[in-house]
Amino acid sequence: MSTITRRRFLEATGVAAASVLASPALVRAQGKELVMLGIWPFTGAFADVGPLPDRGMKLAIEEWGNKVIGRPIKYITRDDETKASSATRRMEEAIDSENAKVVIGPWSSGIALACTEVAKRRKVFYYFSGGTEDIAGKRCHRYAFNWAASPYTAMHVVVDNYMKLNPSHKRWYLFVNDYAFGWSVEKYTREAGQHHGIEFVGSDRMPLGTREYSGFVSKAAAAKPDVLCLLNAGQDVLVSIREAHNFGLAPKVAIVNSWGVGTEDFLQLDPKTRENFWVGTNAYYGANTPVAKKMVELYQAKYNAPPGYAPCAAYGMTRLTLRAIEKAGSAEPADIVKALEGWETQDWPGKLSVNAKTHQTVRDYFLLRCKKPDQMKHQFDFADIVAVSSQPLMPDSLNECKDIGSL
Repeated sequence: MSTITRRRFLEATGVAAASVLASPALVRAQGKELVMLGIWPFTGAFADVGPLPDRGMKLAIEEWGNKVIGRPIKYITRDDETKASSATRRMEEAIDSENAKVVIGPWSSGIALACTEVAKRRKVFYYFSGGTEDIAGKRCHRYAFNWAASPYTAMHVVVDNYMKLNPSHKRWYLFVNDYAFGWSVEKYTREAGQHHGIEFVGSDRMPLGTREYSGFVSKAAAAKPDVLCLLNAGQDVLVSIREAHNFGLAPKVAIVNSWGVGTEDFLQLDPKTRENFWVGTNAYYGANTPVAKKMVELYQAKYNAPPGYAPCAAYGMTRLTLRAIEKAGSAEPADIVKALEGWETQDWPGKLSVNAKTHQTVRDYFLLRCKKPDQMKHQFDFADIVAVSSQPLMPDSLNECKDIGSL
């Protein structure tokens, strides 16, 4: 993606800083740096994604004028290498050497499950956005929050609305990345499918970073599906789509990427390859809310292209964290946690709330349908928003977060 020279932001988004009592302790706190760590994959299987959430986190901090409650913000990054061992080691190092108390990231659900244990033990504030149900489920704790939609809600938004438009498409074949993210979204794709009489005619699990999909596509084609459902991530999505077209399976058979990044993948696929391609995502630049529209304007002016899920997620998590700090009048992790719990507000992508019992963010999820080449009005006119919803909510009986614990 091309970049342009960065420019200083001339206006904030209109969010006023919380008023603060001038107590001696607070006066001493003002001026002390707040260290915020973004832990992103600059190398490894998700190396192509790493710079994108980094952009989003920077954008939110710059929007705040690089300070909050009178304290300058020091933004630091660490490369998780798309490895749990590297992520946890570097997260610990940043906590010890930089006094990082706010951690946002990483990108991979599997790595996040390792990072959340560090946050719990070191009592630092931790925000993640991803498809695993476990951050706000069986691995929940008071210091960790999930910004992405619940995979239960997300898969229902995709399956329910796709089937409403294509009721005869009953035969689905699944490609699943074999780690925490893939397991969660597969679980709830199958659960949602039961309500529509979907027959899952086959599935294949493959490790993240698989580059040879011809055998998988050949096997899928033999099953004669109506839908090839991609529950994979990163470059795996692009490789599998291209192979499906090379084989002649697509666009005759619909490709549904139920948990996708959207814009960044669209930019890497030519318009013909995007035909009959459906994407579920946590963020799309066409979201018509004040915060979303302002973010898209700032991002597109800076990077010459609209943002996808990755920068929007990092921006949204950082923005909510900064607003929670203002709400609390404190940057201590426990105070940020309490400010977020049960909060109902407007932010990215619109109306949202934070479940105090699980720390799951309740917010909209999008289903997109890509446009044919002759339907595009400009180079970034990739898709129509088919559905936007925060419903249905995951039933309490399915959520494994039974006791979120104490601070």
